[in-house]
Amino acid sequence: MLTKRALPLFALALAFSSYLSAEEPAFESELFETGTLVYTDDFNGELNPDFWGAPKGKTIEGGHLIVNPQFKNAEEAMAKLNRDHHLGLEPVAHLNKIPEQFVCHLRYQFEKPGLTPGRPSFQIGHHMISLGITEGGGHRVRLPDGTVFAEPKSEMALNEWIDLIIEYKKGTLVIDVNGDSKTYEHEAVTIINEKDKLGPRFTFKGGESCRILFDSVRLWDCTNQSN
Repeated sequence: MLTKRALPLFALALAFSSYLSAEEPAFESELFETGTLVYTDDFNGELNPDFWGAPKGKTIEGGHLIVNPQFKNAEEAMAKLNRDHHLGLEPVAHLNKIPEQFVCHLRYQFEKPGLTPGRPSFQIGHHMISLGITEGGGHRVRLPDGTVFAEPKSEMALNEWIDLIIEYKKGTLVIDVNGDSKTYEHEAVTIINEKDKLGPRFTFKGGESCRILFDSVRLWDCTNQSN
């Protein structure tokens, strides 16, 4: 029987246990039996530099990570950076430390008046697999060898929250956009860019007149799998 003195400690331990179980998201996957949660964020605290890099152009407001262009025009950027390229005139974000095999849940949106050539761009693996919004709604998946899959049923669009699930192991990719799930098995499915010394990572580029908003992220490492 618990003593009166022990009851508060027991209640505290029970509450803490409930908090942990409530906060850690459940792991579900089509490709993997288990995964180790390596990063989860609802953007209610400080920016995590291990996963998002330097805070340039990034703010956390109202439970969202917001990425804006670093400079308003080329003149301002060149004067500050002392160069004429990579001027920070579009919002760019990198989600770093992506495992070799993973499951990732993202809720994000590109806030932008309209699509522009090549923008916005979301790269699964820097300059590797491209996930783009298509005119009229939906998305397309472009593999590094140029193979393209069009998925209009997802209704992916600018200025709307996108609920995305990505599952990946070399040769196999599962992409679920707003509940519309497709599996791609192809020899060109890879996130490894031998030239990218900071990868594997995700790259987000918004283009002109854009800002990128992130509402939540969950990332599991599924590398130690037999399958």
